Amino acid sequence: LLLLLLLLLLLSPILILVMSVDYLCRPHDYHLSTNYPSIHPSIHPSLRVRRRRGRRTTTPHTLRLRENYQQQHQEEEGRLRKETSTMRPLTEEETTTFFEKLAKYIGRNIRFLLDRKDENYCFRLHKDRVYYASEKLVRKAQSVPRENLGCLGTCFGKFTKSKKFRLEITCLEYLARFALYKIWIKPAGVMSYLYGNHVLKAHLGRITENTPKHQGVIFLSMSDVPLGFGVAAYSTKECRKLEGTAIVAFHQADVGQYLRNEDDLAAYSSG
Repeated sequence: LLLLLLLLLLLSPILILVMSVDYLCRPHDYHLSTNYPSIHPSIHPSLRVRRRRGRRTTTPHTLRLRENYQQQHQEEEGRLRKETSTMRPLTEEETTTFFEKLAKYIGRNIRFLLDRKDENYCFRLHKDRVYYASEKLVRKAQSVPRENLGCLGTCFGKFTKSKKFRLEITCLEYLARFALYKIWIKPAGVMSYLYGNHVLKAHLGRITENTPKHQGVIFLSMSDVPLGFGVAAYSTKECRKLEGTAIVAFHQADVGQYLRNEDDLAAYSSG
């Protein structure tokens, strides 16, 4: 028995080596993964690339499919560019995303933006940006070619490539008018905030009672001048227990951007 065990131990490396060489010498098929989106022109379940012994072959049928998907991809991109460059009303999905973002700051006061006594106002999408303008101005803007139309009314923000909405400082006037929760900044902290910094407890002058945590807030000076907007880091009760160096609210936008980002804001400022 001992001799047999010793013989097996000596022969086992040789057997493993023979099996490995046999496996490597066999031809294998490799296919592209089918987990990629079918919108990509070069990756599709039917676009199968076969490899045998290091050789790569592509059939004429595969080339035709690839050309067709490339053409469809280019047509889709052209259609999307044309839609985003044309001034139009917001879709249902875009309206929901936009109003959810706006409601974090003004809540149900959104209705006062549309139900006005002086004139009818509406929201329009142009080059991925949402504009707030009177219907009279919108009718006049429709006569302008879309490639020549820069902006109209007041820009509330823009949709990102991931279809998320981001508010811009240009809508501060309306946010401050209908805001539910506000934070007043002491004179010593105004310049720090206008340079893009968060609001510290030492710079907190006043805060609206019962402000929830992570709620959208409007920042004002002690003389009620709107400075920007952001998100409360703590509730009103929690702010009373914080140290002077603690952050009570996060910065998102401020009027200092009119100087820091003058060129960017000029592209979609009120017109």
